Amino acid sequence: MYDGAHRGGGRAAAIVSPTRQAVAVVSLTSSSRSVRTILRPPDQPEYPTPPSGATAALDRQPRYAWVVMNNLWGMDLVNTLVFMSIGVLIPIWREDLGMTAVQAGLMGSAGFMGFGLMALPASIWLTRYNPKLVTLASAFGMGAAALLHAVAPTVEVLLAARFTFVVMAVCRIQMQVIFIQQWFMARLYALVNGLDFSIRSIGQMAGTMVTPVLVSLLGGWREVHLLMAAAMMAMLVVWLFAGRQRLRTQAEGGPAPQVGNPAGVLRRQKVLWVVAGCQMGAAFAFASFITFYPTYAIDKLDISLEAAGLLMGAFPIGGIAGSMAAGILSGMIGRRKPFIWVPGLILPPTYLALLMVDSYLAAYALLFVAGMCAMAVPPILATIPLDMRLPPREVAVTLGLVRTLFPIGATMGPLLVGFILEDTGSLFLGLALASPMALTLLVGGRFIPETGGRGRAA
Repeated sequence: MYDGAHRGGGRAAAIVSPTRQAVAVVSLTSSSRSVRTILRPPDQPEYPTPPSGATAALDRQPRYAWVVMNNLWGMDLVNTLVFMSIGVLIPIWREDLGMTAVQAGLMGSAGFMGFGLMALPASIWLTRYNPKLVTLASAFGMGAAALLHAVAPTVEVLLAARFTFVVMAVCRIQMQVIFIQQWFMARLYALVNGLDFSIRSIGQMAGTMVTPVLVSLLGGWREVHLLMAAAMMAMLVVWLFAGRQRLRTQAEGGPAPQVGNPAGVLRRQKVLWVVAGCQMGAAFAFASFITFYPTYAIDKLDISLEAAGLLMGAFPIGGIAGSMAAGILSGMIGRRKPFIWVPGLILPPTYLALLMVDSYLAAYALLFVAGMCAMAVPPILATIPLDMRLPPREVAVTLGLVRTLFPIGATMGPLLVGFILEDTGSLFLGLALASPMALTLLVGGRFIPETGGRGRAA
């Protein structure tokens, strides 16, 4: 039946279908005619649960899911090792390639800039294609870019290699959330995302702690990147045979089908901008400290490059603990928000304290706390769109927005600190200005609606 009319330039009618229990809004204007169907029944919750017929399917978690994810996590290890080794390699590059303080800041920013420029376009365009093949092509590009690192004769070529590596990495990572949604039950999303970011923290630990050792063992930083290129190519071959998709219907516990342009979710669900944007200040501080704190610690604590690498390893060790704890505890208590705003309260004084201490052990403990708090947040942000039962491409777009806004903050941080260092000669001043930026987590975390099971039921 028709109910009501819209006057002033067009006509509109709400058509209620008793068989589908859905509402269709028909809008007719003088210049266009469009039909917009809202498939959600009036009594359906905002974040729906799977159909009751899916219970049996949901109880069967395929074991092969772990084979697929282990392949992807292996690529993550190489990705984060190359990405996070920059802090301990900058002192070497300054001697070997004559890298300036501004160029060091650009190196720190280039990687995050690659994420920022490609994350959202990749989530919109590349998700239309076979995720296995996109992963394969991206892994090849990562291996080629790692090889370019190894042969770079100048800082400019090194910058191009880093940027290219990250562009290929973000294209691959955008596929990863699709495999998680394809292969895992909804109740495991928080746990799997916790494992996902824990693996990246292990790569961060390797990047900061193992890189100095590898440089010493292999004879130089170029040889380290040759090893990374070979490792990525080996994983590419494994993925060619082991990578699989798992397509499920909604009745089997799968996500809703995609209707229309997936980017439309950012217009319909405006809260996703808060979810993605709350970490921009934290990214500013994180990237600044990851890039420049090793150099600061070498001077402040009078330690060697190897000791600085071991010291920075405390951050990803804490990150492993934070990612795992956040995923497990969030699933247990059925809430997401506390794992966003609490780190926003702890991180600023922790970063400031790092600049004050003169003790190696105290700095190690503070870096552990900083890593734990910083890495507790990403798995929760990645779980929220899954809680909302968005279609896979819309989940990818949401995480693309997260990976776009995070790098904006992360790009600005090292650049500002590098310019301050070049102008004043003081790393302390730049890092002190970066420290309180993580308060954006506290602010954003208070405004994000609770999507955890118990929070929705309250």
